[in-house]
Amino acid sequence: MTLRLVPTTLDHVPHVMTWVNDREVMQYFALRQEHISEDEERAFLTKLLAARNGRVFLVVRRSMQGGGRGAAMLTALIERAFGELDLHKLWLIVRKDNRRAQAMYLRAGFELEGVLKDEYCVNGRYFDMVRMGVVRDSSPSCSSASAS
Repeated sequence: MTLRLVPTTLDHVPHVMTWVNDREVMQYFALRQEHISEDEERAFLTKLLAARNGRVFLVVRRSMQGGGRGAAMLTALIERAFGELDLHKLWLIVRKDNRRAQAMYLRAGFELEGVLKDEYCVNGRYFDMVRMGVVRDSSPSCSSASAS
């Protein structure tokens, strides 16, 4: 299996739209449950691309799930974040009932940091979210300018 990480650009919006309105995929992490237009997604990505934090956002197309692709992408992402990008920490939130994803994150070195009670409302029901994080083994000391 060959995987390639590429920086997200606005050129990826048409591909992103293939899953961003898939209710089965988005039910696990999307706060917003209404249909998202391409213009709205483009505006969201524009804002996200300007940020310099280490939040992990991983989506695997349903037809591609179950073959280890998510774990391989996560491993490559961690290596790039702590190597090339020189980040100190990566963090994510995942729905508490998404045990498969949590198990994958734990195997990759993420640790449980806490539970966000009733964080997302999906189809009229509240769901708890789990916050997980992984810290680089050896990082230079922090400064207020780089803390986030």
